[in-house]
Amino acid sequence: MVKVRDHITRATELTALSVWRLIQEKGFTPQDILDEEENIKREKLIDQTGADAMSASLTDIPFILEVVGSEGRKHVHQYGEALAALEGTFGSPSSELKLDMVNDVVEGSKAAKLNSPGAVSVIAVSSHKGLMPTPSDIDYMDKLFGPPQLLGKISIDRPIEENLAEVVDVFKVEPHEINVVVMDRDRNAHLINACQKFGVNLILIKAGDFLPSILSCMNPKKDSGQARTTKGIHLVMGIGGFEEGVLAAVAAKALGAVGEGRGWSGDSRIARKYQQVWTTDELVAGKKEDCLVSVSFITGDNKWFNLPGVVEKDGGHQVTTLTVDKSGVNINTKIHH
Repeated sequence: MVKVRDHITRATELTALSVWRLIQEKGFTPQDILDEEENIKREKLIDQTGADAMSASLTDIPFILEVVGSEGRKHVHQYGEALAALEGTFGSPSSELKLDMVNDVVEGSKAAKLNSPGAVSVIAVSSHKGLMPTPSDIDYMDKLFGPPQLLGKISIDRPIEENLAEVVDVFKVEPHEINVVVMDRDRNAHLINACQKFGVNLILIKAGDFLPSILSCMNPKKDSGQARTTKGIHLVMGIGGFEEGVLAAVAAKALGAVGEGRGWSGDSRIARKYQQVWTTDELVAGKKEDCLVSVSFITGDNKWFNLPGVVEKDGGHQVTTLTVDKSGVNINTKIHH
């Protein structure tokens, strides 16, 4: 997987760099006030730039990479059209090595639009036929991610209070020492209420449950790879984007952590099709040794990993990338000239 890692990280790095350059060129700032038209225009521009850069960087890879999920199509329901997304098959047709990929060319596009922390470029790969493809009729997934110590002890189909009580018992902590990250949406109201009553440290977020999902999969009692888990016990619960759920499930499988999901739709007729809980091995059927997640930071992250975005350095641009595989969570920087 070493050569695969090199090509995948190069792809997210170059995508991050391209999007960062666009943000600088256009002069996006956190103070910008966007009307609906400008909001959509920026998001289209950012996603198109990211998709073009990622596509170009994967053109000559020496293995076959088939995209089975790409965030962006769900915007059909938000904007009336899908945004640019990376789809298709890349690499050498003659190669014997074939892998599946799920990507989000710009995870955190709301942050990218305002040049604020939280925008990253993400690719996750696993064995061929080893990643759950995005269904055509749903955009969202009900999720549960947590550290390795909780594997087999908590589950999305158990009452929330039972799961939280299990965390207390396993880690021998008080409820307020447990961080639970939830998207602040009406559809998660029951979960939010239960967490508040239990007394955990509830962290409500407006967008971007992917990075906290990665953090939640790390062992809070020791270092995992090069990344230090000094922020305590984290869980991610509730309904968020489908592709982001598969991306995080690759990390969960690599780290032996909790990663469960269930398809979700606001349409009750469709929702009835998705009552089954998907285990980590169902979301990611591929081999553990083939699992790799590459996350390159565009605008940085000051909440979950405290990593910088693209910065000018030594006559070039330094890109910080977090990778997850069976060896753990590793952080590297590379200067591109």
